[in-house]
Amino acid sequence: MIHDLENVRRLGKKLRENLVKCAEDPDVDPVHDTRTGTRRLQATLEDLVRGIPEGDEDPVRAAVTAMMKLLKKIRHEAGPVRDLDVHRKLLEKLTRRAVGVEGDEGADPLETPETELRPTAIEQQADDLDAWLKHRRSDLAEGLKADAKDFAEKLDKRMEELEAALTARRTRRVRKKPAGVVALDSFARLASEMQVLDAGNLHDFRKGAKKARYVAELAAQGDEQAQQVGETLKKLQDEIGDWHDWLVLAEETHAALGDQAAELTALVEEVRERHFVAAMKMAAKLRGRLMGEWLAVSRRPVTTNGVRKRAVGQSRNAVP
Repeated sequence: MIHDLENVRRLGKKLRENLVKCAEDPDVDPVHDTRTGTRRLQATLEDLVRGIPEGDEDPVRAAVTAMMKLLKKIRHEAGPVRDLDVHRKLLEKLTRRAVGVEGDEGADPLETPETELRPTAIEQQADDLDAWLKHRRSDLAEGLKADAKDFAEKLDKRMEELEAALTARRTRRVRKKPAGVVALDSFARLASEMQVLDAGNLHDFRKGAKKARYVAELAAQGDEQAQQVGETLKKLQDEIGDWHDWLVLAEETHAALGDQAAELTALVEEVRERHFVAAMKMAAKLRGRLMGEWLAVSRRPVTTNGVRKRAVGQSRNAVP
């Protein structure tokens, strides 16, 4: 339990630091690190419970459950703020590309006719949308700022309970599978539950892949297989995440500007569709790769001490 306790303490300390920063100023970086911190700590806790025998009144399991509930509340506050930061950045990049196509960015403003200095329709619409996103972000960030101190205090309490439960536990833990294998198992269950992907379930598929990725990253530094699995899952998560960000930005464009931004709406939706095609291709490619790795791992014979042994001639990191 000592190693688990050290990991929990480290991640809990980092999360608390970012909550304190959010209580002072919920800027881009602490908000991002807060949301990511909750997921990393959750993955660690899930791995911790996985190594404890089932019990109706297990104090460690009870402490983990209480911590999970708090992490969900924190993520519920920080997540939408982080999403808006991402969407504003996407809008900025999109506008720059659009301007580069529609006008001469290198023109000297002192020698350019006044009519050519006027903002394009897309620039004006983007400015209007960004103002809407910024206002919404400000409102949500104020909510996070108001709650962050309370979250930090509750985190302290949950950490004390968890540390006490882990310290008091005297029984030996059951042997756990390597993190890379656990991540592959998690992904295999996900792939089985979502055998056909479409726009309706692709985001949920991404969330499941992200969960498996954090499990793999728990031991990535000391486990070559876990590192490989984690990197593959991150590629999958990032590609689908890009599509989902453009999907939500398109929805926000409609909500903010209605029918008054035809040019910007068409441009955002065009990019959204391109990312959807790319995400579906990436999902099909990496899904096959990860399932092949899972099959290779699951078919390896198990020795008497519970450690899997590679079949003769099989590469340690064989990927179909």
